[in-house]
Amino acid sequence: MLTIAQKLDYIPALASVAVTFVWALLTVAIRAPEYPSHWLLHVGYAVFRKLTARLSAAQMQYVLPASNLVYNRYIRSVRQKPLTVQLEHGAMGHWIGDPKAKNILVWYHGTSRLLAHNPPGVLTEAGGGFALPANIGYFKFFASIVADCERNGQSLAVFALTYTLAPVATYPTQLRQAVEALRYILVEKRHSADHVMLGGDSAGGNLVGGVLSHLSHTHPAIDPLPLDGAALAGAVMIAPWTQLQPELGDRIIDSRGDLITPAVGPLWGSGYVGEAPKDFYTDLSDAPVEWFAKFPVRKILVCGGEREILLPVIEDFVEKLRKGFKGDVEFCVGKGEGHVAPVYNLYIGDKRETQQGARAKSFIRGLLEKM
Repeated sequence: MLTIAQKLDYIPALASVAVTFVWALLTVAIRAPEYPSHWLLHVGYAVFRKLTARLSAAQMQYVLPASNLVYNRYIRSVRQKPLTVQLEHGAMGHWIGDPKAKNILVWYHGTSRLLAHNPPGVLTEAGGGFALPANIGYFKFFASIVADCERNGQSLAVFALTYTLAPVATYPTQLRQAVEALRYILVEKRHSADHVMLGGDSAGGNLVGGVLSHLSHTHPAIDPLPLDGAALAGAVMIAPWTQLQPELGDRIIDSRGDLITPAVGPLWGSGYVGEAPKDFYTDLSDAPVEWFAKFPVRKILVCGGEREILLPVIEDFVEKLRKGFKGDVEFCVGKGEGHVAPVYNLYIGDKRETQQGARAKSFIRGLLEKM
């Protein structure tokens, strides 16, 4: 629960956000080239940067709608029935598409917690930095992936996860829940590994790396998930946050073209690990190249935005991954795009296809063509 002071702080905070919104609108025609090229993204990114800088994660969690409700509303808006599964260790999974589909994309898009003002047992998801709630942009993106495959005559469903939000639970809880989600698909639903893909964005990209690490180097606090020599079909990592405390040196990208600022990363990262020391499961960028050699997946796609502040970290990660991983690694940098553009651009209202989103879809189609 928020304190009275935190609740009262909404008044000046929202006033500052309103000023930012108006100023962004007024400067659309005269904005510098460092800002997003589309006016809608210019305004939306500016507001999001101000929100994350001005409000704490707890304050944002308190006012944003619960993601399970967002999922339910979205699914009903497209005249489908919500399908949610209760998983082990407090996790939940939401289906987008037919659960009987031949191929499954397990997507990790952040974490969730039991909010104090929610009914008992109702969990919410989060889509940013292990702290922020997911938004309708996620479910629109998932649905577009499924529809894209259907147009190509391919059978695919997305299984999107809800985890326990930090700081209610900290690492390795979220990684354990991510592993259990994959276990549900492989063991309970009896899908073969070569018909299953992993996907994740930002903090979810961190979890994709953590799950692949667990499959090849069993985490001592998490039950093993043997694949018996099999390999997953592929993995998609959009803007993977593989270093919780990035050291950018002189490679700093102007945050005016992104929706996050350098200030939020350290706060969200420390909230995830809590008192635990960082390791290769939390900070995959710090792992030696040999760590990647036995990742049980055939191909990996990594995406990043040209304007996102994490791009130097992503580029370094891809370079190391290519040196150690035995399979194929593809890398896409979306020109002029920000952090997790395929999702957040949809959320803001920009329906244009992003380069990262288009590449992810073509990558998935390519994997399915070989199944």
